[in-house]
Amino acid sequence: MDDPPRRNGVSAFVAGYPPRAALADAWDEHSRFVGFAAGLFAIGVVVGVLLLAAGHNLLEIIADLLGEGLFPEEIADFSGLELARFLLVNNSRAFLLSIVGALSLGLLTAWAMVFNGIIVGNVGAAIAADVGPGFILVGLLPHGIFELPALFIAAGVGFRLLYRVGQRLRGSRDAILTKRYLYRTGLLVLAGWLLLVVAAFVEAFVTPALLEALFAERLGGTGAP
Repeated sequence: MDDPPRRNGVSAFVAGYPPRAALADAWDEHSRFVGFAAGLFAIGVVVGVLLLAAGHNLLEIIADLLGEGLFPEEIADFSGLELARFLLVNNSRAFLLSIVGALSLGLLTAWAMVFNGIIVGNVGAAIAADVGPGFILVGLLPHGIFELPALFIAAGVGFRLLYRVGQRLRGSRDAILTKRYLYRTGLLVLAGWLLLVVAAFVEAFVTPALLEALFAERLGGTGAP
């Protein structure tokens, strides 16, 4: 059983389930689903690069469709804290969407992973073609090592929840949601979101400083915020 008995009307699962152990169990439970999400993202990256090779630059297509780029023009006037807040809010929406996408039988979660991969692959390849791969590595890697795992964790939680629903329908699981499951998964979700917080501040403060120091002469033609 997932839930222990109650003691004095208070569930004992918190006292008997240290956060470190619960988080380790949550990772063991979700890791293959997180890997599946990362695989979908990788497929999207490949598709994005192939689209660029076929002559489809999504930056230009988006600009033509919306009359603007991926980011609002006023982002250039943001302070570091304002930029971090902007990035965190937008990434948190994608994070939440990846979890609740389980309600669409996982289709929305899967599409979010593939679509984000397509954007990163296409836009990254386009910018790399203009200014070189080094610019992309410096521009994406410092915050990407936090942001991408966070999004993969969120998607993994969504896929795992869908899998638990399937187990319940097949009769191999007594309950979809239990207290211990919610506890450990909540810790994993919190850890993933904290990675987004770190990513937002790295992208707002560290990435621009690195790009300015290493590629100051190239920044004018990229349209990067």
